[in-house]
Amino acid sequence: MSTTALYFDDLKPGDLFHFGPYHVSREELIEFNTRWDPLPIHLDDSAAQARGLKGMTASGQYTLCVKQKMLNGAPWTDAVIGALGFDELRFPHPVYPGDDLRLTIECLELRASNSKPDRGIVKFAFRVANQDGVAVLNYLDTVMFARRKT
Repeated sequence: MSTTALYFDDLKPGDLFHFGPYHVSREELIEFNTRWDPLPIHLDDSAAQARGLKGMTASGQYTLCVKQKMLNGAPWTDAVIGALGFDELRFPHPVYPGDDLRLTIECLELRASNSKPDRGIVKFAFRVANQDGVAVLNYLDTVMFARRKT
């Protein structure tokens, strides 16, 4: 894909976009978890290990924020009108300090608006994976996009 701005009209099913890596630092993870989701498994290695984890883990909300940080580099940021919803949101594997996360987005469907011809609806599949290729976040995202001005 080109590095120029993308709009609804520029996308097609099957398009793939890749972002990252984003390095998960222990310090950032502790700061986020302390403020937003201070469960023992998110703050203490021993508590996490007692629950069968290899050490402290990221909050799911942290993982979503990292995804959003990577997504903000997408070539369609000028075209986004608004997110309409997430479906099938899953965190299949924990995120740990030291992980390097990558985001892959696949365009699944496009539907032009019948009532507002200046926009359309795009359905994407999002996958965030760690350095080993193991999925840590999967979901479907439906977004309203502007069409190119003609």
